[in-house]
Amino acid sequence: MIGAPALQRLTDPWRHGRWRPGVQLAAAVAIAWGVAVVLHLPESFWAVMSVLIVMRPSAGSTLDAGWNRVRGTAAGALCGLAGVWMQHHGTPALASTLAVVMLLSFASAAAPGLRSAPVAALIILSAGGIPGQSALQVALLRMAQIGIGVGVALAVSTVVSEYHAGARFDESCAALLHGIAKRMVAARQPADAEAERIHSGTRVALGRLAVLADGADLEARWWRRGDATARGPYRDKARLAARIFQDAVVLDRVFRQARDTAAEATWREAAQAAGTAIAGMADALAGRSTPPDLDELGRCAQASRSVPSNALLAAPLSLLFDDLRRLQHVLGARSPSSA
Repeated sequence: MIGAPALQRLTDPWRHGRWRPGVQLAAAVAIAWGVAVVLHLPESFWAVMSVLIVMRPSAGSTLDAGWNRVRGTAAGALCGLAGVWMQHHGTPALASTLAVVMLLSFASAAAPGLRSAPVAALIILSAGGIPGQSALQVALLRMAQIGIGVGVALAVSTVVSEYHAGARFDESCAALLHGIAKRMVAARQPADAEAERIHSGTRVALGRLAVLADGADLEARWWRRGDATARGPYRDKARLAARIFQDAVVLDRVFRQARDTAAEATWREAAQAAGTAIAGMADALAGRSTPPDLDELGRCAQASRSVPSNALLAAPLSLLFDDLRRLQHVLGARSPSSA
């Protein structure tokens, strides 16, 4: 049928569970508007606008975006009041408005957390459009409406969150490590161009993982999950995953040099031990097993130091062993080798 592809595109979100974020956002919009109406706030859709700006699928990322929105608006409100003060002392309205907004626009480019500051300042400096409201009243009104929007977004994303940022991070990090391990033990090494393309994609995934780690750490601090004295455990995991990737890239280059040499069998054994250790750590991150035993990888690293023909292998293998031990420590378990 001619309309079958279009109908399938319309029904895919409902069949695959991608309707949850839309329902979540629509509910938050309705609640924020209702709260503003009940409180008899003028221009109640400013609370709705805050919901639309800060709402994310998880509570941690919503809190992060909401905090940036609040502090940016607070800075913009203060600068807007400074501009109103300048106007009261004889500065032309157009000149003061342009000066404040341009200054905040420049600052927001350097500090992304201040992106909402120029908008807030412009709203306050053009407060003449609200009869009976002074500049200070407009600033306080905007702050209250933004607080309502951020609070509603955080409450809704916490109660009906599509996912928890910590679990999402662990799943993504485990998938990344599984990919590294699979390529390390593969019988056929990809061509140089294909390998570079794979490495570029992994670097992009590591960047997304770092962003997800920030939201997971924020969510963990918000709910006081995990060790209260730990500073950014998910950020530590992301950093170690990036180091493991770097170690794997160096090992891949070393293994390529081992083709058609007498040491190739020994080096393939080391690659198998490294891939098994990384895959076991990925399973531990995903919650499917306990952290793996790193004894075999440690033995290969130690043996490579005593064989002159394996000199190139010793350093990256030892670095990988050390980084896996550190990740094992972050996960809360130590192998006999790391004692």
